[in-house]
Amino acid sequence: MEAVPLEEVQNCVVKLRSNPQRRKNQVYVGCGAGFGGDRPMAALKLLERVEELNYIVLECLAERTLADRYQVMLSGGKGFDPRVKEWLSMLLPLALDREVCIITNMGAIDPPGAQKEILDLASSLGLEITVAVAYESSISGPENSVLWNESMGVAEGRSTYLGAAPIVHCLENYKPHVVITSRVADAALFLAPMVYELGWNWNDFEKLAQGTLASHLLECGCQLTGGYFMHPGDAYRDFSFEQLRDLSLPYAEVSYKGEVCVGKAKGSGGLLSYSTCAEQLLYEVGDPANYITPDLVVDFSDVQFHQISQDKVHCKGAKPSDLRRPEKLLQLFPTPNGWKGWGEISYGGQECLRRAQAAEYLVSS
Repeated sequence: MEAVPLEEVQNCVVKLRSNPQRRKNQVYVGCGAGFGGDRPMAALKLLERVEELNYIVLECLAERTLADRYQVMLSGGKGFDPRVKEWLSMLLPLALDREVCIITNMGAIDPPGAQKEILDLASSLGLEITVAVAYESSISGPENSVLWNESMGVAEGRSTYLGAAPIVHCLENYKPHVVITSRVADAALFLAPMVYELGWNWNDFEKLAQGTLASHLLECGCQLTGGYFMHPGDAYRDFSFEQLRDLSLPYAEVSYKGEVCVGKAKGSGGLLSYSTCAEQLLYEVGDPANYITPDLVVDFSDVQFHQISQDKVHCKGAKPSDLRRPEKLLQLFPTPNGWKGWGEISYGGQECLRRAQAAEYLVSS
């Protein structure tokens, strides 16, 4: 068992990679989870059915779950996702056999704690693995705290949306079987292995834009493959419940030139089409011409989707916006009266404006 040392600290200033090497001409990155309550069995099915996979990403952390972990940790509980052992016990044996690296943000407030949990699990399974950790920390204070405040004597619970760079650093320097992170922007979890394997640098803006497109499409799991698309009675969005029973998680095939195809397991249920891709493209996007991530600001306004087969769609047209990079990173922190936040729900299709206005009325009343 090997735990990557935790003493290496770097800031968030973008630094170009030194002589990045192209390790593959194309990389296959799968989404094994799109939210904290997702299903390990669905991720295992993706591993079993898509043999080309090089990476599988478990995106299991959001603002609510981050706040939950902080509160639990203050009460003496685990600051990482308590299901990490359940997930990894199911996925690790096959992932190691297939040489698939697992990347996950299940570290939440305490990634080093999650690292130890996974190493203990691997030991009990008789598996030899390396687990790397990419997380936010302060230079001073207890080694395993998150942004320790000496005057308070407790972890402040602040959490910054990190980009792909710390994950790339882990992949490049430690060749891990598992990478555990704290709060990392969802798309960055998927972009990191593309940057590492395809030899991209942080000024390859056109390629990074296409990689971010693929990452954004993948990050919510089955939303891309029909999970939210079915609408009984709608001629364009109606499909059988039988198709939903075998809903496949998605994956992306990305070339070193920035060519992107998204896919689902061959012959699986659900639906992957121009329409499901367009729906997910606009999910949680304020301005499509300026989609902000820690690594790049991307313009999605000219994105096009072309159906290649029942299980694969070609995606092109993402480009860097005029802004190129964000001026600041987003940081969450608890206030004396608790956590503050705001949410957004998108509506599309027939009568979408009226349905959105009805929802707004219900929330405000």
